[in-house]
Parts: sequence; C-alpha cells; structure tokens
Amino acid sequence: MFLSSFDIFRKDRRGNHVWLAVVGDLETARFRLSQLASLRPGEYFVFDSRTHQIVAAMEDSEWQVT
Repeated sequence: MFLSSFDIFRKDRRGNHVWLAVVGDLETARFRLSQLASLRPGEYFVFDSRTHQIVAAMEDSEWQVT
C-alpha cells in the first residue's frame, strides 16, 4: 500500500522552489502552510507526491485556487 505524503514548498525571490517540510495528510499540510505564511509572507504550495499535483497554494496569507 502506498501512503500519500505532501511536500510543502516556498517560492524564493528568484522563482526557485524551496522544499520546507513533508507531512502525512492534506489537513496538516494546510495548517502548516498557514503557520508558515503567517511567520514569513510569500508564496507557498503543497505538492501531492502520489498524484504529482499541487493541491493547495497560498500567497501572502491568502488561499489560491489550484
């Protein structure tokens, strides 16, 4: 059985994706994204390693449609 994992990334000033963390479920990923964005505003996203898709995104503490 393959378990999902969700990688959290931040986009740096040059547009590079910087890996920050991995969590086991989407709810935790969204919570962590909110925490990170409140500490350091910017562009963040959650990548689902199972489906290879961005499943959540936040820019300057506002959720983005994915």
